[in-house]
Amino acid sequence: MSKLVVASYRVSDEDRRYVQRKIALIRAMLKRCAKLQEDIAKLEPMTGENWRETLANYKLFEKTDVWQFTEEHNRLEEGLPEIIAGLEKALADARAKRTRLELTAATLLALGATAEEKALLAPLETQSGTLYADRYADAWTKVEAILQKRLHTPLAENTEAKASAEQLALARELLPPGDGTRVTDVVKPIAPELSPDAFRIQRLAGQIAALDPALGNFDDLLQRLRAASTAASHQRPLLIASVELEAQERLVAARRKREVRDVVDDALSWLAPFASLTADNQRRRLHEAALKDDVSATRLLRDEVQAWAEAEAKREDGIKVRAALVSELQNLGYEVNVQNSGWVEGARITAIRPNEPNYDVELSAAPGSVVQSKVRAYAHAGRSTGVNRRDVEVEQGWCDDLAKLNKRLAERGIVNSVVRDDSPGSSVQQPLPARNQVERGDGQERLRERKL
Repeated sequence: MSKLVVASYRVSDEDRRYVQRKIALIRAMLKRCAKLQEDIAKLEPMTGENWRETLANYKLFEKTDVWQFTEEHNRLEEGLPEIIAGLEKALADARAKRTRLELTAATLLALGATAEEKALLAPLETQSGTLYADRYADAWTKVEAILQKRLHTPLAENTEAKASAEQLALARELLPPGDGTRVTDVVKPIAPELSPDAFRIQRLAGQIAALDPALGNFDDLLQRLRAASTAASHQRPLLIASVELEAQERLVAARRKREVRDVVDDALSWLAPFASLTADNQRRRLHEAALKDDVSATRLLRDEVQAWAEAEAKREDGIKVRAALVSELQNLGYEVNVQNSGWVEGARITAIRPNEPNYDVELSAAPGSVVQSKVRAYAHAGRSTGVNRRDVEVEQGWCDDLAKLNKRLAERGIVNSVVRDDSPGSSVQQPLPARNQVERGDGQERLRERKL
């Protein structure tokens, strides 16, 4: 057996791909933060980091093509999930208290109102959901004043008055807190002072407010909730139950769409390092999957995309490693013979020094950027048997050249780890037939080779 060296090469592109994938995930979270922040800013004053600016700076950073995971990356990767959750809650709270103001206005209108009260309450019945902070505070103050006036106005002793008192009590319970307290902070398991109907309506208002409008239209649920809040007390529980049932179905559907979106974002991150028609086709399939609600199918597609990306990465790395090896072998003075199709995975090539006609180095490309090389001797007149001194010298020469080659490759971002390295002279060379015999006996094979 001749001297054998097996080395596994690792390309710096692995680090680049890793960072690109992480950056793609961070970018998706930044887009989510920016959208949530913009939606909140339509309702409440915003403080803190401007996520739209951070996203813009992030895109600018990517154009530098310096793919290193920095402290800034770490900060965003670790902090963004919690920030998204906080922004989602802030937006849901802002929407929920406006929904409750609408319901309060609708309930008060159902009790009957003066012309002046109608002028104030009627627009709020359907439009308070878009009121900005100061306008919302002003509307809340006016609604609260009407409510207090009603609460302090004595009611007649009759059945109609009793029904009005129940409606008025519901209006008082539905009015959101006016001191800036988050709505969800005051909606606890049914408290003694909170009626079952009011608790259920408040909970529904919070659930509907938490639904992402990007995942569906939920205005019909709000309309039905308004109808339930203004209905007679004996009809109200059934109406609320129907809204709860529909809201639950919408919540499940929204969670499913959200999960599909998250899976698609993850899958797209695997494609971030690749620019090819195949990669674009994979992206198209993922964008189509994002329009559907099939979580299982989307996960299977994500796994398929990940498998393709990992295989493509190995293929690209193998091409880069083999091309770099051929180039550096030539720089070291070797004449490299490859097939017409180039040095593909699984193929073997030979490298020959012009001043060593009786020896060559055979290199085999195994999967995973693993390269096996061995020094081969050819029979010639005067060759001695056993451990040949010249064999050992040539094998040592290849060891020295391989060290130089690997150093040059490292400068190009390709590092190696030796899997096996036989010492020069550790085994007896079994010489191949003399070259002139090989060339005469296998002329067709020689024609299929080209020299570089």
